[in-house]
Amino acid sequence: MDRILERIKKGEKVVIIGIGNRLKGDDAAGSIIAEKLKEKIKSKNLLIIDAENKPENYIGIIKNFSPSLILIIDSVDFNSYPGNFRIFKIEEIKETTFNTHNFSLPLFKNLIGNSEIYILGIQPEKIKIGEEVSNCVLKSIDKVTYLFVKN
Repeated sequence: MDRILERIKKGEKVVIIGIGNRLKGDDAAGSIIAEKLKEKIKSKNLLIIDAENKPENYIGIIKNFSPSLILIIDSVDFNSYPGNFRIFKIEEIKETTFNTHNFSLPLFKNLIGNSEIYILGIQPEKIKIGEEVSNCVLKSIDKVTYLFVKN
């Protein structure tokens, strides 16, 4: 995470994509973080997108921005405790375990081009329709937002 934050601080062109379904509890985490970051951070070298559950709709915008780095923020079940988060290289994520958005990471990587792509995965506790975001994931949303804003 520190390396990504350092690259943003240095002024590299970076895209942050928050993915999430706000109707499915903790699955909303990425979308909520992107919304908060858009309110708090203004930089011509940082493009923040709240893609909700349709990140493929932003491929053209991302390509036109020509970022050196893309950070996707989403709920990811990586068998940890709820609210834990970590950075994954795109190659570390198995297609079948990534998310609930019918979003193909290999296809996304092929369409985007040469940008480095990382995923900030937040371990969900509950992702059923109609659930509220759990307290542990809310704390992680605040912590991740703080990490970006303090830089």
